[in-house]
Amino acid sequence: MPGFYVCMTDLTPDRLRALMREQKKKQVDLANLLGIDPTAVSKIFTGVRTIQHREQPVIQAWLGVAPEPNEGVVARIPIIGQVAAGNWREAVHQSMGSIPSPDAEISPLAFALNVDGDSMDKLVADGGTVIVDPSDKALYPGRYYVVINDTGETTFKQFAADPARLIPCSTNAEHREIVVGDGTAFSIVGRVIWRASRL
Repeated sequence: MPGFYVCMTDLTPDRLRALMREQKKKQVDLANLLGIDPTAVSKIFTGVRTIQHREQPVIQAWLGVAPEPNEGVVARIPIIGQVAAGNWREAVHQSMGSIPSPDAEISPLAFALNVDGDSMDKLVADGGTVIVDPSDKALYPGRYYVVINDTGETTFKQFAADPARLIPCSTNAEHREIVVGDGTAFSIVGRVIWRASRL
């Protein structure tokens, strides 16, 4: 809505509903925008679910809403758990705080994971942190991805082609490649776009 803005602090469930009604946007549209189930949107309107930090700028842009005045404030990316840098391992989902965003162009849906293991230590040391963009799932040789298998276990690897496989980048020769199509079904969580490690 050109010329009309509201600060995010004023965007209560009632105000959000009113803005969406004015712009003829539906709850399913909001669900698709955020990549969440429509029932989660219903919970936002009833006050059961709050709008998450990374969702705020997405909704703001969608509705043409001005962000809160935040000059000098650095955006933060939530650390949502751990990812194995080694064999497949059950994902650890646990809020671990947040880190300052290193780049203003990083997707607002991005999240960070702490790396557990040494299969990628040429790139990120055990205990380092990576930022994952869940909106970037296209596989390209040489890029890095977090993947999850059909039993809910995750790993962090580099993708290679001919043949398609996930490869470790490690000083530890015990780590092995995972060949795509070897009977292990997996899907892409997102591309690893940034790294940080303690020196």
